[in-house]
Amino acid sequence: MKHTHWEIDSECPQCGKHNRLRIPVGERVVRVHCEHCTHGYEYTHVVIEHEEVADEQ
Repeated sequence: MKHTHWEIDSECPQCGKHNRLRIPVGERVVRVHCEHCTHGYEYTHVVIEHEEVADEQ
């Protein structure tokens, strides 16, 4: 059985840099922990565009 997930790019409103996320298929709102900000800024991202990717087994 083939499993898939979504991959999205999210721009941090604090620093403006992009975070690449792997999320479950169908997830429309996600909490993001910015990997670029010094203190790990967290924000909410509403998923509009995504790329569906098959999980490697």
